Amino acid sequence: MRVLLTSLPVYSHLVPMMVPVAQALRTAGHEVAVATGAAMAPHLDRAGLPHLVLPRMRTMEEMRRISLQPDGTPTPEAATLGPGEAAGRIFAGATAVRAVRDMLEVAPAFGPDLVVRECAEFGGHLLAEALGLPCATLDIGPLGPIADPGLLPALNEARAGVGLPPLDDVSALTRESWFSWMPESWYPDTSHGTPRCYRAPAPRTDEVLDPAIVSLPSDRPLVLAGPGSVSSATLTPEASPLPRIVDALATLTCTAVVVLGPGVDPSEWSGSRPHNVHLTSFVQQSLLLPACDLFLSHVGANGVRESLAAGVPMVAMPLFAEQPLNAQRLADLGLGVSVDRDSDATTVASACRKVLEDPSFRLNVRGFQRKILGLPGIDRMVADLAAMVA
Repeated sequence: MRVLLTSLPVYSHLVPMMVPVAQALRTAGHEVAVATGAAMAPHLDRAGLPHLVLPRMRTMEEMRRISLQPDGTPTPEAATLGPGEAAGRIFAGATAVRAVRDMLEVAPAFGPDLVVRECAEFGGHLLAEALGLPCATLDIGPLGPIADPGLLPALNEARAGVGLPPLDDVSALTRESWFSWMPESWYPDTSHGTPRCYRAPAPRTDEVLDPAIVSLPSDRPLVLAGPGSVSSATLTPEASPLPRIVDALATLTCTAVVVLGPGVDPSEWSGSRPHNVHLTSFVQQSLLLPACDLFLSHVGANGVRESLAAGVPMVAMPLFAEQPLNAQRLADLGLGVSVDRDSDATTVASACRKVLEDPSFRLNVRGFQRKILGLPGIDRMVADLAAMVA
């Protein structure tokens, strides 16, 4: 079986979510290629995966400019959209058309039997239908684009752009080919169908934790905090919540690791430097989380999944995209608490203290963790994908 995987050129969409699927397919004897933007070439090279370069695919920066200003607030045009309509505008429409036109140039030579796309990348959906291929969707952002009321018109705009008929609803995207790394109970609404749920593979075993973090004091709770790679690249330093996060953690009886983001040298940090806060530009998040007592996060989908899989409760500070929905779901399930993106240090500290001191959060997360551990592994996903072609 020859499988084409498609992803937006965004690290958190591709590397932790799609690359393990591609590697598992290849281990099972299938031929794979990944179609995405040129910026992802170094990551695919490191993973040893063939890359079909899509030169016209919108970059993360282009997608950001569609919807967000440098301070993280909506652009004037995006502000005119109704609630939940932004995802369709960003990911479908012209974004999908540009992607599928590139795919139609490079995919036929590869000769795929199956397309596997991540849920925010709609070019793969268009490609599969244009070539008459089965298409599976990996829901890397549960509660994200599929719930967007603006998705259908934007998607139909893209379909018209490549000569495909309109859809009456979005159920075609999720009917029998909707795969997820989260348990079914994460989904508050299954009106679009029920996903097939699997347990994501464990992180690479050759990673080791940074010695500076290994040697941190162990006489108090360990808190990991950081806004994530996409948020770090999206917000200006002035708009970042990091200074308030550091000041909040300084008031707690904890040891904290605060991730400043790629390219941010801790030695150049201009904010406060509390004795109990270790600043770093990067941390092996999935490796460190099992040793943590709390994760303070922007609650992107990958961070939520990794934290819950590690049994760690969260304080959510959602910034954009599906993050407010993730924060609400965490609160609904008793897995954490949420604060506003503009909350001051006192409010952030109070939320962290509440989660650290109330054992119900840890107990609820441990219960959710068992649901994750009860899911079939990635080998079952590979078998189910193969069955779509057989």
